[in-house]
Amino acid sequence: MGPEQRRDHRMPEAQAVRRLLAFQPGRDASRRIASLALRLAQRVRATPPGPLSAESFLRHYGLSTREGVALMCVAEALLRIPDAQTADALLRDKLSSGSWGSTKDDASFVSSAADWALMLTGTLARWREAPQEDLSSSLKQLVARLGEPVARAAIRQAMRILAEQFVLAETIEEAVSRAGERRPYGFSFDMLGEAARTAEDAARYFAAYSNAIRAVAPPDSLSVKLSALHPRFEEMKRGQVLSELLPKLKDLAGIAAARGVGITLDAEESERLELTLDIFEALTGQFDAGLAVQAYQKRAAAVCDWLIALGRSRKRRIPMRLVKGAYWDGEIKRAQQLGMPDYPVFTRKAVTDISYVACATKLLAAPDAIYPAFATHNCRTVATILELRPPDKGGKGGFEFQKLLGMGDALYEALLAEHPDIAVRVYAPVGSFTDLLPYLVRRLLENGANTSFVHQIADPDVPLEDLVADPVEQLPEPYVPDPRIPLPRELYTDRKNSLGLDLARRDVLDSLHRRIAVEKLSPAPPSITLDSAIGRAVQSFESWSRVPAAERAAVLERAADLLEERMLDLVALIVREGGRTYADAVSEVREAADFCRYYALQSRKHFGQSHLLPGPAGERNELQLHGRGVFACISPWNFPLSIFTGQVAAALAAGNTVIAKPAEQTPRIGFESVNIFRQAGVAEFAVQCVAGDGEVGASLVADPRIAGVAFTGSVETAKRINLALAQRAGPIVPLIAETGGDNAMIVDSSALPEQVVDDVVISAFQSAGQRCSAQRILFVDAGCAPRVLQLLAGALAELKVGDPAEPDTDVGPIIDPPSRDALLRHIEKLRGSAKLIGESQPPPAGEYVAPIAFELELDQLPRTEVFGPILHVCLYRRSNLEEVLQWIRDTGYGLTLGIHSRIDSFVDEVVRAARVGNIYVNRSMIGAVVGVQPFGGEGLSGTGPKAGGPHYLPRFATERTLTVNTAAVGGVTELLTRT
Repeated sequence: MGPEQRRDHRMPEAQAVRRLLAFQPGRDASRRIASLALRLAQRVRATPPGPLSAESFLRHYGLSTREGVALMCVAEALLRIPDAQTADALLRDKLSSGSWGSTKDDASFVSSAADWALMLTGTLARWREAPQEDLSSSLKQLVARLGEPVARAAIRQAMRILAEQFVLAETIEEAVSRAGERRPYGFSFDMLGEAARTAEDAARYFAAYSNAIRAVAPPDSLSVKLSALHPRFEEMKRGQVLSELLPKLKDLAGIAAARGVGITLDAEESERLELTLDIFEALTGQFDAGLAVQAYQKRAAAVCDWLIALGRSRKRRIPMRLVKGAYWDGEIKRAQQLGMPDYPVFTRKAVTDISYVACATKLLAAPDAIYPAFATHNCRTVATILELRPPDKGGKGGFEFQKLLGMGDALYEALLAEHPDIAVRVYAPVGSFTDLLPYLVRRLLENGANTSFVHQIADPDVPLEDLVADPVEQLPEPYVPDPRIPLPRELYTDRKNSLGLDLARRDVLDSLHRRIAVEKLSPAPPSITLDSAIGRAVQSFESWSRVPAAERAAVLERAADLLEERMLDLVALIVREGGRTYADAVSEVREAADFCRYYALQSRKHFGQSHLLPGPAGERNELQLHGRGVFACISPWNFPLSIFTGQVAAALAAGNTVIAKPAEQTPRIGFESVNIFRQAGVAEFAVQCVAGDGEVGASLVADPRIAGVAFTGSVETAKRINLALAQRAGPIVPLIAETGGDNAMIVDSSALPEQVVDDVVISAFQSAGQRCSAQRILFVDAGCAPRVLQLLAGALAELKVGDPAEPDTDVGPIIDPPSRDALLRHIEKLRGSAKLIGESQPPPAGEYVAPIAFELELDQLPRTEVFGPILHVCLYRRSNLEEVLQWIRDTGYGLTLGIHSRIDSFVDEVVRAARVGNIYVNRSMIGAVVGVQPFGGEGLSGTGPKAGGPHYLPRFATERTLTVNTAAVGGVTELLTRT
C-alpha cells in the first residue's frame, strides 16, 4: 500500500462512507437482493436449531446480559483453574447472582450453561418447569445440595459440550477425518491459539501448523495466525519480524505448495495490518497464499485494491477471505486510550455492511486477480453476493462462501437447496479446549450481541423485513458516526483528550526516527540566581493572581495545544535527554497536555466564582479560593515533562507564581516546558526555571518567601523537605509530596496467565522500571505459578535493552551510573540468595540493566523501593492470603497495587485490606490517566491530594470567606419581598 492508502487508516468516517456509497447496488438490484434475502431469512427462522447447538445458546441466551457475560467468565476460567478451591469460589461467585430465569421459555432448549450442567448430573430435570420459583435461589440450593465438586464437574462438562459446537476436533488428524464426513462442504482449518508470548510458544505453534499442513489434503486449506508465529509481531519490531518470521512462513508455504494445500493469513488488529501486508507481499513473490481482510476497517477497500493490483502483477489469482471483523470493541478502546485522531474501524454496523458490499463489488470485478471467499452468516449479505456475481463467473471456481463451524447451518442449507452450484467452506477451529476459550468468547460475543444477524434472526420480535433491509437506508442523512461513540479527541465531555502519535504507522515511525537521529543536546540554558528568581516571582504574584481564573485557564489550554503541536520536537528531546523509548515519550507529552487542560477546567470550577454558603436572613456568606504566593515545584527525572508541567500548571491555575526546579539530569526538558508556558501567555516572571543539584532544591524550600512546595521524588528527600519547612522562619506552608512505593501485584489461580504476564512486563519493566508506580513484587498463587513463571521467563527473553533512539528498543538506560551500580549490586545479591526466573537479552555497554526476575520467600522480599527493572516473585497459597496482605501493609508504602482475578469476592477481599492510593484490577499498574485515575499514594508514598484529581488544585490555594450584613442598609429585603 502506498503512503496515501496507509493514511486512510483514520480518515473521517463520513469521508470513508462517501467513498463506499459509490460501490453499492442500484435500486432495482437492491429490491432483488431484499426479495432473495427475505426468502432465505424465512427459511432460517422456520428451521429449529439443534437442542445443544451454539445457535440455540445464542438464540435463547444472548450475551448482552450480565448473566450471559457471567457464563462466559465461567467458560473461560473453569477449564483453566488448576485447583478445586478456586474453581469452587468462581462457581459461587458467578452463579450465585443474576436473573437466570429471564430468558424466553422454550420446551426444547436448556437456556443456560448452568441448566445444562445440572441436567448432566442426572439428578435434576429443569427447574424452569417450576416457573414461580426464585431461580437464583434455586441455583444456590441445588449447588449446595449436589456439592460444589459435583456441580463443578458438571459445569466443566457442560462447557465442553458448548465448546464442541465451535471446535471440530482436538487434533488435526481427527479434524480431517470428521471433515470427510461433512461433505460437500470444504474446510479451512484454524489451529487454535492466541498470540505467542514467548519463542517457545511460537515454536510450538509452528510445529502445529507444519503438522497440520501435512495432514490436510486439497481442497481443504489452513489458516495461519502471524502473531502466533512470532512473540513480537508488531510494527516497531519490523526488522526482527521480517528476519525471523518470514523464513518460517516460507517454510510452511513450501510444505503447503508441495501438498497442494492452500494457506490463508488471518486478519488481526489494525495496528498489525501494514506489517501483515508487507509480509504477504514478500511471501507471494515466491509462493501462493491467501489473505483475510476485515470489512470493518476503513482501509478495507484500499486493501482490496492493493490485492487486486498485486494479483495482476503476480499473474495469478490470490485467494482472499472477506470477513466483517472480530476485534471491534478492542479497536475502539485502544484508539481512545492512545488519543488517536479517529478510529480505524466504523462506528456503525450498517457501514461495516456497506464496506463489505463495496469490497465484494471490487473483488468480483477482478476474477483474473482474486479468488474471493465471503465469510458471512447474514442473509442480506449472501443475497447481495449472488446478485453481484458475474453471470459467467458464479458458482464453483468463481468464488465461495465461508461459515464458522456451528454457525449459519440453516442459512447455508437453504442456500444450497436453491443454488447447489455454490461452493461453501467451513472455517473449523482445531485444538484443545484451553486454546479454544479466547476464540470461543470472541465468537460468542461477536455473534451474540444484540446487533448481530445471528442473534436477531432468532428473535420473533424483529421483523424479517427490517432484518434484511438495505444498510444504505439505515444511515443518517447527512452522515454522522454513532454519537454514542465520540471521537477519541472528544472522549471527555468537559475537555479535550490529548492527541497521540500512531506508532503503528511506518511513515510516522520513520519520521520520528529521523528527527531523533539529528537531535543534538545543546547546553542547558543558564539559570538565573535563585535569590533573584524568587524575588521576581514575589513581585509578579499580585499581578498574576489578579488575572481572572478564566483567563488563566485559557492560557493553560493554549499551552496544551502548543505541547501537542510540538510533539515531535518534545518526543525527540525526551528520548535523548531522558532516555525514554518512543512510546514513553509520546505518553509524556500527552500527559502534560492532559494536566494543562484538566487544571484549566478545575480552575474555572474552583476559582472562577465565589461559592455562596447558607446563613441567616440578611447576610451573605461567600467562600473564595486565592493563590498562596510563590510555589516551589520540584520534579523528578523519570517524568521530566509530564510531572514538571503538571506541577507548574496546577500552581499557575490556582493563581500562584512558580519557581520550577527540574531534576539535574533533565534540565533542558524543564526549560522547554517553561518556554511553552510563556509562549502560551504566562508572564515571564510568573514562571521561572532554576536548574541545579540537590543543594539548589534545599535552598529553594528553605527560603521563607516560598509559600508552598510541590515535590515528586524519594521518600527520603520528601522527609528532608518537610523538616526544612518546619524549621524555617515564617508561616507554616503546605507540602504536596508524591513519593515511591514497594508496589505489588497479587494474582490468584483464576487469572488468565497470558494477560497476567502481559501486564507484569508493562508494569515492572516499562521505562526500565524507573517509575514510582512500577511493580516491584509479584505474588502469584502456587496453583497457576508454573505457567505464569514459564511465560514470564519467555517474555523477558524477548525484551531488547538498548538505545531508546532506536524504535525497536523496549527498555532504555538507567538514569545515571550510581543508580545503575546500586541495581547491579542488588542483582548480584539476589543471584546468590534467590532463584532466577528469567532475564532479558544482555544489554550493550553503558548505563543499562537487563530486566530480570527472581523467586523469593516472603521474608526475603525487599521492604524498600528498588527503583529499576528487577521483579521479585513470591508464591503463596489462598490459605495464607491474609499474611501476604499484612506484609504489604507492614511496608508502610501505599502507592499502587495490582490484582488479577476472575473472582469478585477475591478482588473485594484484597481491596478491603489494602491501604493503597491506586488499585488496578486485571490490567497493568502504570499509566494513570489525568482526570480518570487520579494518582498519588498514602503512608510513605505521599501526602495527597492526588495529582490529576478533583482535590489537587485547592491544595495550592488559600481559602477566604467574606461575610456581608446586607440588613445594615435597609432591612432584610428577602423577607420583605417574599410571596
